[in-house]
Amino acid sequence: MELHSEKKALALAMEKRAQFFGYLAVALLALAAFLVPVPENNRGDGFRNLSFFAVALTIIARMVYLLIKRHPSPTQQFITDIKTHWPWLFKSAIVFFSLAITLETGSGIKKSIPEFSPFYADPFLIDLDRWIFGMDPWRLTHAVFGWATPAILWIYDGWHFVHIGLAIWIALSFDDLRKIKFALCFQLAWLLMGGALATYASSVGPVMVADFYPDTSFAPLIDTLRESAPRVLAVKNVLITTMDDPLIISGISAMPSMHVAIAVLFALWLQSYNNKWLTLVGWCYAAVIYISSIHLGWHYATDGPVSAVFVIAVWWIIGKVQLERSPDVRE
Repeated sequence: MELHSEKKALALAMEKRAQFFGYLAVALLALAAFLVPVPENNRGDGFRNLSFFAVALTIIARMVYLLIKRHPSPTQQFITDIKTHWPWLFKSAIVFFSLAITLETGSGIKKSIPEFSPFYADPFLIDLDRWIFGMDPWRLTHAVFGWATPAILWIYDGWHFVHIGLAIWIALSFDDLRKIKFALCFQLAWLLMGGALATYASSVGPVMVADFYPDTSFAPLIDTLRESAPRVLAVKNVLITTMDDPLIISGISAMPSMHVAIAVLFALWLQSYNNKWLTLVGWCYAAVIYISSIHLGWHYATDGPVSAVFVIAVWWIIGKVQLERSPDVRE
């Protein structure tokens, strides 16, 4: 019994150490992101503002809950909550603002891609898609799912809510090791893949090819989208016309797909709850986002698998290094 207690105490100590270095890594990655030499006018404060808004909303929600429950002293209870849960609040704040800073830098890098690496990779990616599928993959998706284009557009546009919602969900998690693991995955996906790799493989995607290259082979796709999803073309035009506008966070990048990357990370997040239905929902969502990215012309078919492999590899490596809970702790 004494040996068991010692082993459990050692496992707990190791977990606390892993937590300390994990949160330190999250904060240092955010600092590194902040120091990335992206033009300041290409950075935006929208994500930080969203973080402050989310914090304020959480506080208000707690107060409203206490009032609805007719707590005899809601203010005192709120203060007690802070005193009781301050470690969780502090660690959540670290993750919250670290992810916000990382997102700002990732968006800034995406906005700056043409300045550092003019678009060049599309001809190679087009040929690769055609070599793999024998045709442009969008033709396959429209042949099978053309009837569902409005729903596909709605789901794809809703990704932004999943993206921000996942960041908030990660930050507010009570499971420290899970929180650290997925925060690091989130940050590395945006910095290494959405930043470095996107700059290296500078590309615009099928729907914009004719705007940057002497290639009109995607005209049938444009005509199809003009009839079934005109919003895609409207967004495309906004992205192009605001490329040089420092006041608007936009940016153009096809390879790799951050939509697919975050969708896969979301699937892994739901899978971490060890519920088969959540897992099914998560991976079905990731599959739909991947198909949608091709269907709407934003990405080549190869963009998504690169993103998925990267995210899964980072998730697996972090888990192997130090962030999986010791079995002794669960006893």
